[in-house]
Amino acid sequence: MAGKIQQIIEVITKGAGRSEKQIKGVSGALGGLAKKAGVAAAAYFGTRALLDGIKQSVDAFAKQELAEKKLEVALGKTSNKLLSQASALQKLTMFGDEQIIEAQALIGSFVKEEDAIASATKATLDLAAAKGMDLVVAADLVSKTLGSSTNALSRYGIQVTGAVGSTERLESLTGNLAAVFGGQATEQSNTLAGSLESMTNSIGDAQEAI
Repeated sequence: MAGKIQQIIEVITKGAGRSEKQIKGVSGALGGLAKKAGVAAAAYFGTRALLDGIKQSVDAFAKQELAEKKLEVALGKTSNKLLSQASALQKLTMFGDEQIIEAQALIGSFVKEEDAIASATKATLDLAAAKGMDLVVAADLVSKTLGSSTNALSRYGIQVTGAVGSTERLESLTGNLAAVFGGQATEQSNTLAGSLESMTNSIGDAQEAI
């Protein structure tokens, strides 16, 4: 009887030992699988982030290129002077240079002189900043006021005099806009929101370069 009990104990002990080894083996296998899964996940998300970054860079460049093409078509030539103004104004305001170039293109549809477009663009930025408008919408109002007999800015208290397309009309419009909204675009860039937007614009420039 004692011998049988001893045999039973040995069987139980050996079985327990094998079970422990099997459990360790399964645990080790699961651990290895988890590590492989982690590496695969990191590779996937890393690749996804890279692809997203490339797409964002391509999109940023495409927007910039399209804006520049609109300005070129409006003027019938490439204007390095206006492109430089857009870049400079981006650093001083919350507006991105591609937005500014689009505004220049709208104004350039009615006004062909680069100095006049530059002056009207600066006034447009102040209007957009003061009224919380989309810059392109503000540029549309300014360009219509310059290029037609309709004063699209009268609802904002801006009076305009002079013949359509004349220097007098341009000076009247920009002067009155400056008197009411002058400095809004640059001053707003000195706020926290302005600083964050400027940082975003800088990131956009880096993406365009990439």
